[in-house]
Formats: sequence, structure tokens, C-alpha cells
Amino acid sequence: MAKGFWIVTTNITNPAFKDYVEAFQPWVESVGGSVIAKDMDAKTVEGQGGKLAVIIEFPSKEAAIDAYNRSDYKELSKLRWANSSDTNITIMDGSITH
Repeated sequence: MAKGFWIVTTNITNPAFKDYVEAFQPWVESVGGSVIAKDMDAKTVEGQGGKLAVIIEFPSKEAAIDAYNRSDYKELSKLRWANSSDTNITIMDGSITH
């Protein structure tokens, strides 16, 4: 089964964003996910994106979707919304098909 991923970009607007990060790390691990890449100074070369870019891996695309839709994540994401802007979250399947 292919892995699932969240591809996230955002702009941090408030130092309190650290509260979201501190709560997010144990939460994502508790639902089977892991942060596999993070860049605080990402360069978007096409389209719109934020300075912070993160890739989060899950056991499957379905697990990634389920994690996003959990009520505890909806509550946690309020911290992100309050302290960042221009957030994009894409959930994708990790298989390579053509």
C-alpha cells in the first residue's frame, strides 16, 4: 500500500505558532504520521505558497485524510489559523502512477 502525504505551506504571522507546532508533533505521531521534511525558508517558484513548507507522511492516503478530518485536529488547527496565513494543505497518494 502506498503512503499518504500532507504537503503543507503557510506563512507564520505570530510567534505563538510555536504552540501549534508543540501540540502538533505528539498529535501527528499519535495518529501514525511523521514529519519527514520541513523548511522554514521555502522558495515557491510557481504558484502561491508560504515560507514554511512541511511534508508529513502517513501509512496511506486514507489515513492522511482521516487524520485531517479528526475532530481533535480540527480543534488543534485553530492554533494554526490564529497564527499563520495563506495556508495550503494538499493530501496526496505516495504511489507513482502514470
